[in-house]
Amino acid sequence: MIKTRVNHFRRYFLYRSVLFITLLGITLFFLKQSEGLVPLLILTSVFIIDEILVYFFQKGVYLFNILIDFAYLSIFIVFTGGSLSPFVPFYLPLIVLGAYLFFPLDSFIIAGCSAAFYGVISLVLAGRIPDSLLLIEVPEIPSLPEALLGFIVYSLSFLFTAALSSFIIQRFRKENVRLRVTTSDILEAIDYGIITVNEDGNIAWSNSKAASILGGKLPSNENLSKIVHNEFLEPMSKILKREKKEVELRVEDKVYKIRGNDLFDGEGTILMINDITKEKEMERKMQMQEKLVTLGQFAANLAHGVRNPVSSIRASAELIDTKVQNPKKTNRLRELIIEESDHLENLVNNFLDFTRNFKLKKEEINLHSLTNEVIPSLKRSKYFHDKVRIINKIDKGLKIKGDYTLLKNVLINLGTNSLKAMRDGGNLIFDVTMNEKITIVIEDTGCGIKKEDLDRIFSPFYSSFNDGFGFGLSIVKKIVRLHNWDIKAESKLGGGTKFRIIL
Repeated sequence: MIKTRVNHFRRYFLYRSVLFITLLGITLFFLKQSEGLVPLLILTSVFIIDEILVYFFQKGVYLFNILIDFAYLSIFIVFTGGSLSPFVPFYLPLIVLGAYLFFPLDSFIIAGCSAAFYGVISLVLAGRIPDSLLLIEVPEIPSLPEALLGFIVYSLSFLFTAALSSFIIQRFRKENVRLRVTTSDILEAIDYGIITVNEDGNIAWSNSKAASILGGKLPSNENLSKIVHNEFLEPMSKILKREKKEVELRVEDKVYKIRGNDLFDGEGTILMINDITKEKEMERKMQMQEKLVTLGQFAANLAHGVRNPVSSIRASAELIDTKVQNPKKTNRLRELIIEESDHLENLVNNFLDFTRNFKLKKEEINLHSLTNEVIPSLKRSKYFHDKVRIINKIDKGLKIKGDYTLLKNVLINLGTNSLKAMRDGGNLIFDVTMNEKITIVIEDTGCGIKKEDLDRIFSPFYSSFNDGFGFGLSIVKKIVRLHNWDIKAESKLGGGTKFRIIL
């Protein structure tokens, strides 16, 4: 209420100052040489003294202020020609100002006083002011019927202005209150705290949920830093300083997310405090469930992956020991034992790579040169043959930031997958596209991947190849995510596969 009164006073003081300065300026421009200078100086001095008194000794605006302004305006009109003064229409903005500041009845009182002032000027004082006191040149004084007609017309226009402006302003006020109440009700019903802070750090508005979360009242016009002294202060300060947009913090057994949004034209910030404890607990349970599912898959796949080579090793060993006398068959069985042992070693190594924590050692990498180092490794693979062509289309000068060893591992894994898919031959292409972001493209013309399997290819233990363990693409995704990059796969059965690493 006090803030509204102060705002009304400021607007009233501004409007009256502009109005009377305009009147004085126009009068000075059309002044009758030196004759009207003294009266004008007197009126100006009175206005300046009144301005000083109103500004320093009055903090509110009342009906008598408007009536005094009408008296000033009427005196000014008297000395600028009375009913013929060009400033008579200035009664109208004062009536509108009164309708804005006060109630409808007050605006009609102001309109009635305006009509009375004008009646005295046009009907009583007409022709009684000496020409020497007039500030500007005026035409001849109208006859009594003309003056009476002017009085009636102006009086009706004053009343009509009061009625119309009061109606519009009251409608505006009711709608404003309705919107404010509706908005307030909505914001109070929301299940998270909202604090509106102006550009000075003072609280403009807050809902009861915010006060409940912060553990105390949040009075308006108080500085946020003086009220909030707990764990919330530091993250809120960072958001208000535009250092962060969103912060999560734990307070005792609760987890909160604080988010900031700028108000229109940067006049402040809206802070939203959301209790996400239940969401975090639900997320933790889902992650645990996913881990249990993964663990189950791991146990089944690991048992299958270990059982087959172990069975082969055992059977071969038994045959060597008891039944096989042929040296060639013995050598073949020994080779089988070695192959299956290597198979087990690869399984263990892949599993260790999947589970270990990689540490990034970022450096500047020439991507073309790195790819050239990868190609010989791919050509030594047992999946490479003469019908496969490996092409490096990457620009020779392109450099990126990343871990050299891990990125090499990624390209070898993806390249090996492509070679497995091209048993009948084809092209393996390494390329880069540069739009909004740099994208490394590894594309083959192999057998492709079924649409329903695309979502599973990065999952551990999933492999569409008989001799695969299902760790390769999982490791690739892990390394890519570790760099804060993204990887996507596009494929069509029989139409090849394209992997895109988006930097």
